[in-house]
Amino acid sequence: MLNLTEIPITASSRKVYLNALANLDKWLRGRPITDETLADYLSYLFDRGKSPSHAEGVLKAVRWRAECEDKPDPRGKLCKRAIASFRRKGVGRGRGPSEGLQWESVEKLVSHATGERTIFGDRDAAIIAVMSDGLLRVSEVAALDVEDIDFASNTFRIRQSKTDQFGVGAQQYIGNPPLEHVRVWMEKAKVESGPLFRAINNTHHRVMKRRISPDTIPAIRRIIKKRAKAAGIDGKISSHSLRIGAAESLTIQGATLVQLQICGRWSSPEMPAHYARKHTAQQSAMARLRYGQ
Repeated sequence: MLNLTEIPITASSRKVYLNALANLDKWLRGRPITDETLADYLSYLFDRGKSPSHAEGVLKAVRWRAECEDKPDPRGKLCKRAIASFRRKGVGRGRGPSEGLQWESVEKLVSHATGERTIFGDRDAAIIAVMSDGLLRVSEVAALDVEDIDFASNTFRIRQSKTDQFGVGAQQYIGNPPLEHVRVWMEKAKVESGPLFRAINNTHHRVMKRRISPDTIPAIRRIIKKRAKAAGIDGKISSHSLRIGAAESLTIQGATLVQLQICGRWSSPEMPAHYARKHTAQQSAMARLRYGQ
């Protein structure tokens, strides 16, 4: 049997999967995981008020463990029907979709952060600008090292991501304004090598050697929400808002679905198509040819 901790998967996904599996095993009480018991568990989750995305996460965790242990995937027809019903009846459950922070909004966030004239503001401005230009996930921006930034070519390296479990890596473009925010942060924080974005002592405002937080998602999410609120931007803002907003902005500027998928490093066109759906409709043949939009 393989050690689950050695399977190529991001730390955050592993944590979520293991937690979901622990809850499932507790509910099973020693019963085997079958198509039938999984369908029953989905019904149990629905009655508990869980969201469709939560249920889908459980099924992904089950598939992952089956692959790790080289066992058949227990999900079958009953499970497929159960999750389809869950999606239909569970519409509206959960936190709902995040608002996208498009380029214009990003400029407001960055401006408010730098206007603060603090080391926190310089760091937060650089984080937000880089996440927007690179369509970065939280885990990706937290993992950046100084050595990953190539100032000469306006590019930076993403060593591993959610859709790149084997660490093949990717190169991403970064514009001059975000790059300048990175320079300012590095100069003021005296960061010359190692982790790019670091934690700052709240009392003494001393930049620490470690990355921004041992648990980066809540920390960076708080930064984005705090800066959005300061800039007067309402709505459901999350750590994913910069990635969504960048996809929306690219669509408005005429990017194709293939270009979006490449920029955001999505493994399938489903998610970028979802994020771009409103703006794609505004650029449809009806909008252009009949109404000249």
